[in-house]
Amino acid sequence: MPLNDRDLAFFIDILECIRDIKDFTSGISYYDFEKDKIRKLAVERQLEVIGQAANKISKETQRLFQSIPWQYIIGLRNKLAHDYGEILVKRIWDITRKPIDDLYQALLEIEELKNYLESQGKEKT
Repeated sequence: MPLNDRDLAFFIDILECIRDIKDFTSGISYYDFEKDKIRKLAVERQLEVIGQAANKISKETQRLFQSIPWQYIIGLRNKLAHDYGEILVKRIWDITRKPIDDLYQALLEIEELKNYLESQGKEKT
């Protein structure tokens, strides 16, 4: 079943946020990340946007892509938005590693996103 345009737009938002996170954290160490307040805030903001977009994707579409940890993504957004005093930098850093890469790869499996990337002339990896 093809994605509706609304859900596709949210998936594109998530994909773009992941790319930003990868750009913000590429080539730096945890120590560099920990000391860079602007970079930390930028990553946290992109994670919030990912969670907000995930929350707006229809339940029907979420059921189609059960390998994506929807509740974890949405829960992280809520934690970032509401428990800001309790955010651990190490946890954010760890999310930017394997979990964000896994989500990115899962998105690249969605046919409509593949088509979007091809139409935009953007690399897939």
